[in-house]
Amino acid sequence: MKRITLSTLCALSFLAISCSGKMAGDVPNLLASETVTIGEAYDSPFLNRFDVYQDGTVPMYRDADDTLWALSGHSHMGHIGVFRGTSLDDMKEAWPMTLNFKTGNAAEAFSGICYPEGVRPRGSVWPFGLYICPGTGRFFCFFHNETGWNGQGSAYDAFGPCETPAYDSDFRHIGLMHSDDRGKTWDFDRWILTSENVCFTDRYNPGAGSMVGQPSGIIDLGTGDFSTFIEEDGEWIYIIYNKIALDMDKGRFHSVDSYMARTRKRSDGVMGDFVKYYEGAFCEPGNFGRETAITHDTWHSRLAYSEKLGCYMMASSPIGKTPEEGIIADYMEVRTSQDMINWSEPVSFEKDGKRFGNHYQAIISYHGNGNPSVVTGNSFTVMECHNGTDVRCHDFRF
Repeated sequence: MKRITLSTLCALSFLAISCSGKMAGDVPNLLASETVTIGEAYDSPFLNRFDVYQDGTVPMYRDADDTLWALSGHSHMGHIGVFRGTSLDDMKEAWPMTLNFKTGNAAEAFSGICYPEGVRPRGSVWPFGLYICPGTGRFFCFFHNETGWNGQGSAYDAFGPCETPAYDSDFRHIGLMHSDDRGKTWDFDRWILTSENVCFTDRYNPGAGSMVGQPSGIIDLGTGDFSTFIEEDGEWIYIIYNKIALDMDKGRFHSVDSYMARTRKRSDGVMGDFVKYYEGAFCEPGNFGRETAITHDTWHSRLAYSEKLGCYMMASSPIGKTPEEGIIADYMEVRTSQDMINWSEPVSFEKDGKRFGNHYQAIISYHGNGNPSVVTGNSFTVMECHNGTDVRCHDFRF
């Protein structure tokens, strides 16, 4: 049976949201009644010994010839590798990614293409999304960027210039680049997602002229820390991104929620603009548009679709609730939904007497077979890592 996509459900789900205001407690978690077993850890292809330091979830996608591709690493530690294979079992690095533009200092980074605020860009590339155009073979990479890391003398955070950001308080944007040689070399295109609020505070103006920064207090750190979900049968590419609210006075995260934007898939080598989800519809521009959270307390959310359960699954980590847990509690929570908008309460899992998970985790198909975003039976694989660590895998069965 062909599964129902979000685009099919749009009219009904948006009507339900606006009329009923459905809350998480009204949506059942379809994994809650299942018995789940977790296998032992094993290595992925994305390991430090190969000079790859993954910092986020690994983006994966199949091309028109059914080759599975992945991007792993980031631009200021080791290198970014372009991997390919038939599944995780035989995937190996094909070649290192070469950027046809500079990163680092704001004087020369990202071909001088400013953030939408008009502030000169700086910092690094963290690849978190991959799409391969079926008509042209062009690779598109969606990447995370921050103003406080690898600025090479131009980094800044919510408080001002920095070497590393205080309380992780720097500002995020999502960028787009493309490759016409299967990921060997990449050209920077543009910045595709920006928060409604500007990327600085009243404590420091990073060259924005008369633009007014966010008032000090509880501030918005921008759009980033994201993943992608690309409909197999539908017409949309989705970005599921975080917005962090930081309490500047207390020096900690006030909230971490997940939001969604989408653009239509094309086959002519063009990537359209993204439109944000806001109050029941995809209706606000990707840059500076308003946005409505789809889930709360969900760090680095990543989606997969379970054919067996007939629902979408979201894997994420919650904010730390105790000093011992830190800013982010490094264990996995899973929510389920039938429309990607209304989500259940989370469930978590135990292995060896403690909660399973890490800082980042991604549910993919069993060993990445078929579409890595679609779980076809009772088994799936979870890839997990921390900041710049080896990516390890566990096989789940329910």
